[in-house]
Amino acid sequence: MTVPTKPCPPSASASAQTVDLWFVRPGHVSGMDGLGALDENERRRADAFRRPADRALYVSAHLALRHLLGARLDCAPREVRLVRDRGGRPTLAGDRPPVHFSLSHSAGLALLGIAPVPIGVDVQRIPSLPTADLCGMRFHPVERAELASQPQSARARYFTWLWTRKEAYLKGIGVGLRRSLAADYLGAGGPAAPAGPAGWTVTDARCEDRYVASVAVLTRASLSVTTRRLPRSVDHD
Repeated sequence: MTVPTKPCPPSASASAQTVDLWFVRPGHVSGMDGLGALDENERRRADAFRRPADRALYVSAHLALRHLLGARLDCAPREVRLVRDRGGRPTLAGDRPPVHFSLSHSAGLALLGIAPVPIGVDVQRIPSLPTADLCGMRFHPVERAELASQPQSARARYFTWLWTRKEAYLKGIGVGLRRSLAADYLGAGGPAAPAGPAGWTVTDARCEDRYVASVAVLTRASLSVTTRRLPRSVDHD
C-alpha cells in the first residue's frame, strides 16, 4: 500500500459518497519498528493484550485503519490524529471530521468501515447455541420472538445477525453496549414489527462462513457499499 507523506490537511474531505468496508486478518508485525504508525495510546492498548493472537489482530486492524484513513486524507498514516468523542467513540480530531469510521474485531477477524456520514460496523463469530439462547434474552421483545421462531439449526446464526445489527447501530450513535439491547428494534421487520431507528440504514456485509457482519449508516439515501479484503501482511512505515 503506497501512502503520501505530507501532513493531514484540516479541510480534507471524502471524495466518494460510498460506504467502504474492509475485512482484515492479522499480519506479522516484528518489533517496535512495525508499530511506527501507531500513537502512544494504541501501543499501550496493544501491549495490554494477554494473547498474542489478539494483539496481532488489534495491531493489524489499527495499522490498516491508519493507512486507509491516511490515503483518504492524503497524509501519512502516523499523521492521522485519532481521538475519542464525549461518548468514547474513536473519531478523527476536530469538531467536523471529514470522514467517519468504525472498527470491530472478533476471534481473528476485523472489520473496518469508512463513510462520509456517521457509521458503525460489527463482526462476530457465530457462538454456540446455548450462548445464543442466553444472550438473546437481552434483546427487544419482538426480536426475542423472532429468534425463538427460528429452527434450532439456524438460531445461532440468526442471533448473531441480530447482535451485529444491534451493535453496529449502537456504535454508530456513539453509545455502544452502554445502552440496553432491548431499547431499539433491529430485527427483520414486518407488518406487526416496530419501526427501526429513524434516519439510519442497517444492512448486512457479506462475510466468511463462521462469521456475521453488519453496517449501520446515518442516512436514508442510497449509498454504494463496497467490501474488500486486505491481505494478511500490512505495510508499515
